[in-house]
Amino acid sequence: MESESFSTPRLILRELTLEDAASLLPIWSDIRVTRYMKIERLTTEEEAQQLIQLLKSQIKAGQSSRYAIILKDTNAIIGTCGFESFQTEHHSATISYELGKRYWGKGYASEALWEIIEDGFQRRHIHRIEARIEPENDRSIHALHKLGFMHEGRLRGALKKGDKFVDQLIFSILAEEFESSLR
Repeated sequence: MESESFSTPRLILRELTLEDAASLLPIWSDIRVTRYMKIERLTTEEEAQQLIQLLKSQIKAGQSSRYAIILKDTNAIIGTCGFESFQTEHHSATISYELGKRYWGKGYASEALWEIIEDGFQRRHIHRIEARIEPENDRSIHALHKLGFMHEGRLRGALKKGDKFVDQLIFSILAEEFESSLR
């Protein structure tokens, strides 16, 4: 089976491999990045390999998709993105993504997510894509608005992080909204 990949003007998105662990560890060990993720900060390459293995098993089971985000000009892995989960009976999915801190604010998240969203609507025939974002994650909120996502509401105390519960904001875009943005 051929691996899936996408290309944008500045990025390549390709399936994760265990060899990506060394490149992803600096991102997944950065507290500024992991504070918005559903994982604890990683500290070893072995932990990064275990996370990649978990993601790959979820992909194989058809539960999710995940891609390394690679800069074309340097071949550096700058983060990951994909569908965190599929709700196939409802034709919906949840996206998630993270970038290394030094790549924030450069439009890479929007560029990568556009490809994932387009794939979701056009090839996977998803009707609704959502994202769940912590309220203080202003950069993600901006990226989602830029992509045409609408803010739907707030889930109070929806995610347990450490010993506390945090709120999540729900954003979504529907297939017809995405299609109209292409015209």
